[in-house]
Amino acid sequence: MEMQEKRRNKRFNINAANIQGKMVLANKVDIVDISLDGVALQADRRLDIGRVYPIQLTYGGESINVKGVVVRSSLSGSKMIGGKDLVPIYSAGLIFKESTTEKIALFLNAVELANTEELPTANDRRRNIRFRIITHGNAVLSFPIHYKVIEISLAGMLIQTEKALEIESLVPMELSLHEGETSTFEGRIASCRKGDGTEGTRHEIGVEFLQIRDEDKKVLTSFIGYLTATEGNAPGK
Repeated sequence: MEMQEKRRNKRFNINAANIQGKMVLANKVDIVDISLDGVALQADRRLDIGRVYPIQLTYGGESINVKGVVVRSSLSGSKMIGGKDLVPIYSAGLIFKESTTEKIALFLNAVELANTEELPTANDRRRNIRFRIITHGNAVLSFPIHYKVIEISLAGMLIQTEKALEIESLVPMELSLHEGETSTFEGRIASCRKGDGTEGTRHEIGVEFLQIRDEDKKVLTSFIGYLTATEGNAPGK
């Protein structure tokens, strides 16, 4: 992407403008136990207490999308990834939104009892039976994270974020360029490298714009036009 941009599209450095965007990353996590009230799970990153996360629960052929608010989160251990990288594992408990109770009940009815173990309730006040998943159920947890734009062109942008992203992966993203106007698109991760150390553990990531709608492309084109005009009227030009 970077080589193509040098030939086709001028890149504008807007690091000082403090333009922010948001992207949604999805990670597979392991369900430990689940009830009508909530779910206990393990993930390879810390979940923020009090934050709401979208969750896709899958078991066998059944899959549902719900939201849960984190009520506890702590480091619980570590595991090897790819036989060489040791990553931390976090345990978290989330309470489902009340509007999803019926959806969760149907999902639990579809879970095969042969693969579950009924747990005794902690006290009489708990109204739901909890099930420990013996064969780990699959869940996909969405992590909305923010990024800062350093450079931008009609073809893509260079962003800064705390999390490294896999090269060639596709990520749903949104970008606010004008007040009240947000562009949504899919971004291809073209490059990823650690910063120079002045920004802690931040990474600089090259993103190519993909599947951008015509109206969003107009917003981007208008913003690039503004940058061009501003640069042309800058002192010394």
